[in-house]
Amino acid sequence: MNMKNVMFAAVIGLMATPMMAAADDHESSVEKTGGYISDAALTTKVKSVLALESELSAIDIGVETTDGVVTLSGAVESDAQIDLAEKVVEDLDGVKSVNNELTSP
Repeated sequence: MNMKNVMFAAVIGLMATPMMAAADDHESSVEKTGGYISDAALTTKVKSVLALESELSAIDIGVETTDGVVTLSGAVESDAQIDLAEKVVEDLDGVKSVNNELTSP
């Protein structure tokens, strides 16, 4: 290999390094976005399951999800409904834990 080819290969290698670093950053962004989508999907799943539970009014229950931790908020009619909502949610796939902030009169 002559010196011109060696220099050309070195320049190409140096130019590719920042591109590879940018690709790594892009992967991190995609993973973060994927986590966000998973939380959004889990929130939808939780709301759907709560809506199917005849002893609960899903309209009264707020649901937020962060990294698989589901927070329930709002006011329900009884302590039994607070317990039921938590039980229904904690059994779902993808739920790491439940932060139950529901209140009753």
